[in-house]
Amino acid sequence: MKISTEIKLKEGKKKLQRAMSSRKYRKYHSRLERMAHNVVDGVVRITDAINSKEFSRTGIKNAVRALRKGRLVGKIGRPAAVVGEKEQRVLDIIHIEAKSGTCLTLKKTRELIENVINDNDDEDAPFTEVSMSATYGFVKRHPELKTGTPKNLDINRLAVSCRSVLKPWYKTLDELHEKFHYYPALIVNVDESSTRVPTDSKQLVVHTADTKAGFTKEPPRMINSSFVAAVAADGYAFPSVILWPSAKLPEELKCLLSPTLEIWANGSGWMDNECFKRYTLIVLLPSIIERRKRMSLENKHILLLLDSHASCADPSIWQEFQKQQVDVLTFVPHSTHLCQPLNRGVFAVFKSELTNRFEVPSSSSSSSKRAAISDVLPQAIHTALSPSVIQKAFVYSGVLYNSSGPVLLKLPESSIFTLPSRRNRFNFYGKVITEENLLEKWENNLKMNIERKNEMDEKEKDEVKTVVDEKKKIKRRFLHVKNDDSDEEKKDNALNRAEGKRKIIRRINSDFVFF
Repeated sequence: MKISTEIKLKEGKKKLQRAMSSRKYRKYHSRLERMAHNVVDGVVRITDAINSKEFSRTGIKNAVRALRKGRLVGKIGRPAAVVGEKEQRVLDIIHIEAKSGTCLTLKKTRELIENVINDNDDEDAPFTEVSMSATYGFVKRHPELKTGTPKNLDINRLAVSCRSVLKPWYKTLDELHEKFHYYPALIVNVDESSTRVPTDSKQLVVHTADTKAGFTKEPPRMINSSFVAAVAADGYAFPSVILWPSAKLPEELKCLLSPTLEIWANGSGWMDNECFKRYTLIVLLPSIIERRKRMSLENKHILLLLDSHASCADPSIWQEFQKQQVDVLTFVPHSTHLCQPLNRGVFAVFKSELTNRFEVPSSSSSSSKRAAISDVLPQAIHTALSPSVIQKAFVYSGVLYNSSGPVLLKLPESSIFTLPSRRNRFNFYGKVITEENLLEKWENNLKMNIERKNEMDEKEKDEVKTVVDEKKKIKRRFLHVKNDDSDEEKKDNALNRAEGKRKIIRRINSDFVFF
């Protein structure tokens, strides 16, 4: 009898495990609710659910009772705090707030549920309080709601974070994929990121014997150095560059030089047109062509995804890429946080590694700062450029063929914000900038701008010359009037000056005291 009971318990346990992992009940996020549905549907016995000891006997019985009575199952099997018309009213209010661009916090949501529940005509009715657990249960019961920490973005990034702006760009990208059938090894993304260590506040366990009195050393303000990276969709990383703001390369950074990492000294530490041209034409383009040759894909096109910043606004660069069958597609301005693989994975891991590994130097000298950053840069770059991180970044950004769905589904149809206009710039944003027609228009636009600038310079010179001539004329006229004064006026002026000098001498003599 004892053996048969043990066999039944083991069989019931296995049956419960299979039922809990079945696709039919996987839609229920709460395991308690999933278990209660299995019991109500007769898939498993309530005894087997209780013997699993995952939840208490009372919790399981209350959950099963709630389902059989047609109520929703909360976290511990209690009935929902708000149901029926009032529940729909809360959802409508949250929906209206979301459409206006406002998200309620959990605390505000709890207050909203309380106000709706206690909105009665009967003034003598007792006030019903709603707990935070009931608020969590309300959010979990509705799939259109979720909790999360929003990412802080500026207005420009919020304006492009919608389907109406990004759909045309993804459509252009898919058309390129259909036309040229790019290999993942020939889909490349290049961009830069700052190497500044962000200030990260962490919750620590502080002992009363702490000598720092609960304070910590803040990372020193680092100079504007940049990390330039280029990656391919198959997980390959091309040679990278560190842009360091100095006249020559510091001694502390020479140990970082390697075949896959170069360090260039420039004035600002940021990517400018000269550094961008040098990197793309001397480092990146030869590396891409060499890799294509090694893979015996000489006749295949290459896709280069590029951020549309000012340093790349040089059509002469892209003419060289066009000759090598490299199609260059720029991102929509302010959309790289969604569409660019480097931003979606590589740079995020790079910044995280810098933050976690950087140790604040004891000295505030420049050499100690350089030594501290040189200690963490190699490992941070190695981790950020690992194949798994790169491959996931390309998947998350939706730039592979017909993979934009997950990115666009999370975005609203349109944004309540508007983008600023770019009137005085050539529009190469979100376009294939290696097309013949666009390059021709771009060059013509640059020539017109140069001619217009020369005309403006000549006009300014003429205006300045006119002003100088007018001043000279006024000065001559004044001198002429001054020279035309009569002799009597000259004598009167000389007498007045002499009388003034005499008065000053008398005043000095009267104030002088002999001791």
